[in-house]
Amino acid sequence: MQKDDALNIALGARIKEIRTQKDISQEKLAEMIGVCNGTHLSNVERGYCGLSIPKLVNVCEALDVSADHLLFGTTVHDVETVLHESLNQLTRKQADCLMDIIRAYIKSCDI
Repeated sequence: MQKDDALNIALGARIKEIRTQKDISQEKLAEMIGVCNGTHLSNVERGYCGLSIPKLVNVCEALDVSADHLLFGTTVHDVETVLHESLNQLTRKQADCLMDIIRAYIKSCDI
């Protein structure tokens, strides 16, 4: 297996999971995203091949899911929720100190 095969397998598994939750056949999704047939989509879902960026965008639109979720198994919302929950527990003084630390880190990285 090639190094990126694990990525294709994870992506394919997420596509299949969402597709089946939405009760969409492989043939129907293949039609929706503009690929030849359900066999090609089956190969994507099994990780045998990947998707081009335009096809990935089509899958996201067809399944009404973010690319973050398909690619990484998480969404920006998931990350923001955890971060916001942690930040909301800080006092104003603690939040100011944290911002000073972040600014110093950014400066040290030449960002």
